[in-house]
Amino acid sequence: MQPMTAQQPCLPNGPSRGRSHAAKMKCFVALIATCVALDANVGSVAEEPTSGPVFNLDAYLEEPIAQGQTPGLWAAIIDGTGVRAIGAAGVRRQGASRAVTADDLLHIGSNTKAMTATMLAMLVEDGTFANGWETTILEVFPELREDIHEKYHPVTLSQLVRMEGGMVHMPNDQWAYARTPNIVKRRYKIIQESLGSAPRELVGWYAYSNLSYVVAGAMAERVTGESWETLMEERLFAPLGITTAGFGPPGSHRGMDQPWGHQRSDRGGWKSNKFDNDPMLGPAGTIHISIGDWARFVALWFREREPEILGRAALDELTDPGSSAGDYAAGWFAWYRGWARGRALFHDGSNLSWRSSLWIAPERGLAYLSVANATEDIYGGDDTFWMLDSIIGRLIQDTPAILAEGYD
Repeated sequence: MQPMTAQQPCLPNGPSRGRSHAAKMKCFVALIATCVALDANVGSVAEEPTSGPVFNLDAYLEEPIAQGQTPGLWAAIIDGTGVRAIGAAGVRRQGASRAVTADDLLHIGSNTKAMTATMLAMLVEDGTFANGWETTILEVFPELREDIHEKYHPVTLSQLVRMEGGMVHMPNDQWAYARTPNIVKRRYKIIQESLGSAPRELVGWYAYSNLSYVVAGAMAERVTGESWETLMEERLFAPLGITTAGFGPPGSHRGMDQPWGHQRSDRGGWKSNKFDNDPMLGPAGTIHISIGDWARFVALWFREREPEILGRAALDELTDPGSSAGDYAAGWFAWYRGWARGRALFHDGSNLSWRSSLWIAPERGLAYLSVANATEDIYGGDDTFWMLDSIIGRLIQDTPAILAEGYD
């Protein structure tokens, strides 16, 4: 049996904190209930989408905004033609009047992981990694033989993106090298320090880990000589025509050109901020992006659509959990769901100031996402998770009505 941590889909790349057994159980129960709720919302959607107008989803967001569940809220339905329905409600910053828009840049947290894994697959495809997915940490960093624990030496790139490397959730101290200006050197120092002790988890078994993606990103940096940020821009974003993606909090730190993130204040309200994790944690979850551009990435996973990058076999490999990872593939939780008519892909993301949720039904060519520019401490509350989950469940159920004019 896998350890309980193998069932956690929603641990974001937040500050390094301990996770109680109660917190783990809460996340596990939330996962089960989410899947049951979504299976109940199958609906009756026609088989093939056609091009058509973009429908408005604002009505699905008005009640949570009115109830103060978040300052700003977004939702969308995506199919093979792009964004088919979208909604945006609320304000960019609590206490201000500037309304959010459907074109805003949104912080997607750990939904970054699937993007990182896809970029890595492109490096595997072109032979940049000497042994492909089986390239080990020690092969890439031979000089660290004496610095990192021997049990990490044979951990492969494939195990890292499936979180089977035995690594803890977070680096020992993500801020330890914040004053090191070179981001590549910063990631290198973090892995050198964080992998010095014996693994706390069982190598070869799944355990949710942001550190695992930092190591994978650092391996890509070593074999290419480019930063993870540059690799993402050149290998993934540019080929897909994505122009709005960036790293860290969206927008300026003073103005309201883009939405702010929010956390609960001591009095229970929302307090705005421009917080994000150290940029070193980028491969695990620091990307911001517009919904329109996010849809370009999401469309890669629709099976009936010819992918713009890689091939279908390479993309399918990224959605395969493998033999020992249970439900976690390369940046995705993969479950068979009735409403998806096959394997559904899911991931949740947060930096403790934003929260995002994404479901994809590859066999149906449909995807659903919702994002809030606020969240509770994910170790002590699930309210934002449930809010986004409820919105997506309703969208799945109502898809026939929402897209009636765009379906046969």
